[in-house]
Amino acid sequence: MFKSIINEKSLTVLDKVDLHENPYLEKVKIEGKDFTGIELEDLSLDNVLLESVTFNQAKIEDLKIVDSVFKKCNIAGAEIEKPYFTRFKVEGSRMQGLQLAQARVTDSSFISSKLNNVNFRYAKLKNVTFESCDMTDLDFMGTELENIVFKNCNLTDSIFLQSTLKNVDLAGSNIINISIGAEEIKEVFVDTGQALYLSSIFGLKIRD
Repeated sequence: MFKSIINEKSLTVLDKVDLHENPYLEKVKIEGKDFTGIELEDLSLDNVLLESVTFNQAKIEDLKIVDSVFKKCNIAGAEIEKPYFTRFKVEGSRMQGLQLAQARVTDSSFISSKLNNVNFRYAKLKNVTFESCDMTDLDFMGTELENIVFKNCNLTDSIFLQSTLKNVDLAGSNIINISIGAEEIKEVFVDTGQALYLSSIFGLKIRD
């Protein structure tokens, strides 16, 4: 679903970065910087490549990311109040415990990343792929999910209650102890093993 339009050769490499002085970045590459615990009112990234950048425990009130890529970044425990992501790719990153309640995410992908204990409550996600991600204990309660693919992900103990799910594909992912209701699952695609597991959750009795 995600088509990156970043041309890395066209990006300006920033050696010195002060996000308090300049929270609006465009067409740049930032590598190896540590912003642990930083507090920002807003941050806007447009055509930005972040590689091996750390934002652990950061607090950002208004974050907008467009046409950008995060590679091997650490964003664990960060709190983001008004996140907006479109055409955004995350790869090989650590995002445990990230607070993304009420996020707006479109045309994006998360690949080979740790998303366990992430809070996506009451967010809206459309055209998003999660591939080979650890998503244990992830909270999608009250979230609107449309055209979402979970490919080879670990969704153990994840929560989908009170969510609106449209064309959501769980096939091939681990859904042990998933919290999901009969209404939520109507437009969800699962494989045979998952179907048998879910039937046991809803109390169905299968007789061959």
